[in-house]
Amino acid sequence: MSALTALSALTLADKIQRREVSAVEVVEAHIARIVESNPSTNAVVRYNFDGARREAEVADALIETRTPVGPFHGVPFTVKDCLDVEGMGSSCGLVSRRTHRATADAVVVARMREAGAIVLGKTNLPDNCWAQETDSLLFGRTNNPLDVTRTVGGSSGGEAAVIAAHGSPMGIGTDIAGSIRLPAHFTGIVGFRPTSGTLSEIGNWPAPEGRLSELEAIGPMARNVGDVAAAFDVMRGAAPELLETTSLRGRRVAFWSDDGVITSDAGVHQAVTTAVNALVSFGMVPVASAPSARRLAGLGWTAMIADDERASIARGFGNGELWNPLRECLRGESRVSSGALLYWCSSHYGSRLLRALGVDGLKWRKRLLTQLTELLGEGGVAVCPIFPTPAPTHGWSMRTLGPVSTLSYQVWVNLAGSPGLTVPIRRSRGELPIGVQIVGLPGADRDVLAAGQAIEQALAQGERT
Repeated sequence: MSALTALSALTLADKIQRREVSAVEVVEAHIARIVESNPSTNAVVRYNFDGARREAEVADALIETRTPVGPFHGVPFTVKDCLDVEGMGSSCGLVSRRTHRATADAVVVARMREAGAIVLGKTNLPDNCWAQETDSLLFGRTNNPLDVTRTVGGSSGGEAAVIAAHGSPMGIGTDIAGSIRLPAHFTGIVGFRPTSGTLSEIGNWPAPEGRLSELEAIGPMARNVGDVAAAFDVMRGAAPELLETTSLRGRRVAFWSDDGVITSDAGVHQAVTTAVNALVSFGMVPVASAPSARRLAGLGWTAMIADDERASIARGFGNGELWNPLRECLRGESRVSSGALLYWCSSHYGSRLLRALGVDGLKWRKRLLTQLTELLGEGGVAVCPIFPTPAPTHGWSMRTLGPVSTLSYQVWVNLAGSPGLTVPIRRSRGELPIGVQIVGLPGADRDVLAAGQAIEQALAQGERT
């Protein structure tokens, strides 16, 4: 592994602009790392190596002429395969979209490229992004680079895997039910789900409509909070700004260690305690309390999508009602993986059952936001787990009915439309990463990022001492 692939995106950008290293060298180092790691991880499913090399040469030429450049000039990045990159395939893991090629960049991709970043390739995901493990009928399964017997989660699992393997310093994922935060936790990287609707969904497949759009967010992934914050600023069309941790002083940090139903393990409890202590050292005020509406929030999330998931099935599977892919599966002619079918069945029929029982997702959201607002106050954040354990072995979601058993750990954040940031905290006894999620009220994206940076700084200080 090259020393260059261990550096952060912003450090690489600085070194390129100072001409301490060339963009060509940086791109080649990451290409070499992908070639080395991808046979075992299956993280990158579409390569743009030749295009990246050409763009790197242009980037170096601009540096030589001292032309003003963007904040990520010459730095490579990867893109989840539901987001369009001009001239590249964009299947979202679906056999029905196997031959689709994008004619333009997704808005978030275009903004990263305008900032000087270079696309290395596109990363794996489950069929139509609809599962908590990354395994599609089209591209197969992605393995965790820290232990190939373990899952990377989903649906932004390929993105998390290539960043954790140092094949890419940063990338773009999507999160409608924990799809950025869960893979970040399983692989020990940083993943940020902004407030719903903050970043443009143009060029994302399938474009969420109706209530689905209130749960969905596109967001950046990297190995540290600074890179994620800078990429978030770029993708929303702003110049990167430094995070201000001094503003945290006097604000509340609420915390809890489980979802109110399923108990988390001791390592997860310790991670929450460590993160809270870090924020207290920056002057935050701890509050050991949780919104009760986060308990069984998977029911509220499922009820929320009742009006819109049928159209999403039709767009995603390309063959109409849910019964068609089920019938194909029974005939041995399936065009989607069994994991995706499990999640679609649970949401499709679950939403109808919940509606019949009178469960209202919008009322659940209102109650959750009311409780969260009272708990956090002005500029406060919550610290809690994203999952009750470190990364489980492959197939956990099928064995344990993952859509039902652990969904509430993640989706209460989506139900609230809140920003959520996963930050790695410690390792388990088996040396698997354990992270926590930091959550704020809708619109408090920079407060959440500042809290994440404060935790990072406190942990780094602890390592030095």
